[in-house]
Amino acid sequence: MSTIEKEKNHLQARYYQITVYGRVDQSWSEWLAGLTLTTVEGPRGIPLTRLAGALPDQGALRGVLNKLWDLNLTLLSVDCGDYSSRRQTK
Repeated sequence: MSTIEKEKNHLQARYYQITVYGRVDQSWSEWLAGLTLTTVEGPRGIPLTRLAGALPDQGALRGVLNKLWDLNLTLLSVDCGDYSSRRQTK
């Protein structure tokens, strides 16, 4: 892949935050496309795991969602934004 193609793909990347019911250990991060996993306490003390990070395209998002499905986790939300604008606000 050329440098121009890599740059174009990077600019098209989207920042995602996916929330599921349950606890997913950080050790699963690599298997889940390198997303950062954070567990928080949700309503009534139910653990929620938030997966956050950049994914290059819809196919990568679908892959992560399929893996969460395979783990029998209940999807609570999927939020997405432009990765380049997300990087500037950090």
